[in-house]
Amino acid sequence: MDTVTTKWIPVPYFQINQEGTILNSSHITHSYFHTTSNIWNIIHKEDRNKAIIMVSQSANSDPMTKHLILQTRDKLFGNFKCTIQWKGGIGHLVCTEVKSVKGLTPLSVQRPLVNTQKRLEESEKK
Repeated sequence: MDTVTTKWIPVPYFQINQEGTILNSSHITHSYFHTTSNIWNIIHKEDRNKAIIMVSQSANSDPMTKHLILQTRDKLFGNFKCTIQWKGGIGHLVCTEVKSVKGLTPLSVQRPLVNTQKRLEESEKK
């Protein structure tokens, strides 16, 4: 894939070598991650073993997908679904953010807050 086309891929996309050096990336990648020359700089240390498996794949292998914790542009860590495919010694890595479905959703938080606010308003009237 030529570098001009690579820049306009609408998801975080990296072209890397087997050492993890970033050879190319899409423009949108920079809105998710700080600028770095190596993929290892954004992978959380606890997920490095999973990433090693992805990077050590043989050339021209089937795509591999793993969930990795990556450091975002704002220095926080997020959960990303990362898929890599190797072709000609180049790893084509796509990382899309995964929104957690577990835990509190905005609606589940909103209802108790509204109820608390109503009780506070009622207690102020008395």
